[in-house]
Amino acid sequence: MTRLFGVGIVGAGVIGTVHAAAIANLADARLVAIADPDRQAGRTLAEAHGVSFEPSDDDLFARPEIDVVILATPSGLHAEQTTRAAAAGKQVISEKPMAISLAACDRMIADCQAAGVALAVIFQNRFHRDALLLKRAVAAGLLGQPVLANTLVHWHRGQPYYDAGGWRGTWAVDGGGALMNQSIHTIDLLAWIMGPVASVMAEIGTLARQIETEDTASAALRFSGGALGTIQGTTLAASDRPARLEIVGSDGVALLEGGRLTLWDAATPLDEAALLTPVELAATAHPAPDEALGAGHTRQLRAIFQALQTGSQPPVSGAEARQAVAIILAIYESARTGQRFAVAPALR
Repeated sequence: MTRLFGVGIVGAGVIGTVHAAAIANLADARLVAIADPDRQAGRTLAEAHGVSFEPSDDDLFARPEIDVVILATPSGLHAEQTTRAAAAGKQVISEKPMAISLAACDRMIADCQAAGVALAVIFQNRFHRDALLLKRAVAAGLLGQPVLANTLVHWHRGQPYYDAGGWRGTWAVDGGGALMNQSIHTIDLLAWIMGPVASVMAEIGTLARQIETEDTASAALRFSGGALGTIQGTTLAASDRPARLEIVGSDGVALLEGGRLTLWDAATPLDEAALLTPVELAATAHPAPDEALGAGHTRQLRAIFQALQTGSQPPVSGAEARQAVAIILAIYESARTGQRFAVAPALR
């Protein structure tokens, strides 16, 4: 019999609103309550979905009818909130980045394991079908030996974006800027497809925005498998351009732009049916050019709740999500020291 999971969302901002709408599209989850210290925002979102409002996350964690907690809060709060949610016996779904230090990531993973609850992190771009197709194609050797992998995230975030709320662009709560907040989705795809990054050499700068953290960054990478690569991220572009991930192999080249493969130049054509399982085909989709924010969240949340139904590990685990944080933190250290910096190894 299918279980109906009660869900509580901590955070009533833009992403909390996205999660609330996504939960409404799922058959095996029901929204129970919203918590936010901003009572007006929290009550507004709760009323919009006909659910309860709780003034604090502890009040929400104490609700026995809540089985799963979604953390849609500033990044620097995730670790401590995860500890308390896990202690209350709740399954935890955290927005990206899961935390802003590796120690905090590891604490989240350990606390959920100790409490016997699942920890999943939102990286919804993994549920773009072409992203998964590219991962399978690289693993199958269809591009030959990967030699270069390049990511470009050229987006626009004006000063009002950073000024709203007061936590964006701060080291203590946002954990970083154009990399940790915006580019992390594409960096996650990069490591997911190419494998671990061994070391980085980087520069970061705050070129225009009035923030503590970087608004522009550039890094050279060496992957554990031997390939080289680059990461570029900025929030100073005149407008948002589709995030790009290019992989050059000895037998071909592929370009993923905005979740769609816009270039596949290799001798072997891509065959979805051969590279993806029926379950993977059902769980993924090609994003429409005008796809609304939240469609990818719905796909990942659906897969998470399906995993919770069977007691299996939901996608994306804390150990997996930690890798993107490790790469970004290594970039920051390289920029700070002016030296090549090793990326912390993945958890095993």
